[in-house]
Amino acid sequence: MEDHRDHFLEELLEALYKAQEEGRIAIKPKELYLPTEPTPEEIKSFVDRGYMVTKNSHVALTPQGLAKAELLVRRHRLAERLFSEVLELKDNALHSTSCSFEHVLDPTVTELVCTMLGHPPTCPHGKRIPPGECCKDSRREMSPIVVPLTELPVGTEAKIVFITTPFHQRLNRLVNLGVVPGGRITLVQRRPSYLLRLGSTEIAIDEQIAGEIYIRKI
Repeated sequence: MEDHRDHFLEELLEALYKAQEEGRIAIKPKELYLPTEPTPEEIKSFVDRGYMVTKNSHVALTPQGLAKAELLVRRHRLAERLFSEVLELKDNALHSTSCSFEHVLDPTVTELVCTMLGHPPTCPHGKRIPPGECCKDSRREMSPIVVPLTELPVGTEAKIVFITTPFHQRLNRLVNLGVVPGGRITLVQRRPSYLLRLGSTEIAIDEQIAGEIYIRKI
């Protein structure tokens, strides 16, 4: 019974975190669209444990609840990135597997997965992955399988995993050129600019842009 309640608490915390990402700090439980709406007794139990507060039939995360929710969301979105890019799971299988995985990942394995993936900033759906301690550490104790394009050897084919440029115009230009997540490229040369082959097309980009494109070797 306690395991079920803890699992439900985690689902509720995640839902509140995602609502907060959308700017809804306090929300009615029924508006979270959970499979089962929490009972008043369950809400009181979670409030007593310090994870949330209630006011006028709305619930909101406490700092303690936010910290726990952020860890859960981090694990889920890292799992999605792992299963999407490494095992190439899709849609429902991706979501359900990631949901199960997030509840069993311990902190050490979470950091290892993040490092292996190259500390991705977003999940496959473009949602922010909350950073962990490993993301703040410049040291790399294991080689990531997802790396910037600048680390790809010339003549190697790779799959684009994500693009991190903060400039919308630059991103739009890359998309128009066919440089999109999931696309396959081959690095032809590095100098005087990075020359990429996409099918029968070749495009040139500068080193800064190449550093914003993250790839996985094929």
